[in-house]
Amino acid sequence: MEKEALNNYQNGYNCGQSILKTYAKELEISEEVLMRISSGLGVGMFLGETCGAVTASVIAIGIKKGAKNLEEKEKNREVFKAVKTFEKEFKEKYCSLNCKELKTECKASCKNIVEDSAKILKGLIV
Repeated sequence: MEKEALNNYQNGYNCGQSILKTYAKELEISEEVLMRISSGLGVGMFLGETCGAVTASVIAIGIKKGAKNLEEKEKNREVFKAVKTFEKEFKEKYCSLNCKELKTECKASCKNIVEDSAKILKGLIV
């Protein structure tokens, strides 16, 4: 999955699209819909804010584990736990979740971030 996400990124998809395109089958949603959903996530939502790969991973966790209706409220705990696990593992590798900080302070490459995000996500939803 990590190599597929990296390949998507190297072929021109933004970081968020690279993640969600990789997991389309697992999430049981068409790539086309996921590409639209994630089109605004690149470059930290075009603001340099939360990294698009991180945001897409949180979206994927919600799609996979989230409640389908109000009667499934307990599933929100599962989502919360998985998101916190993702954030913890990501921060252990990188200094921030913020796109601008990842590039300037952490000196992280988007390629590595996409690949590592896909790897962390795989452990949480596959």
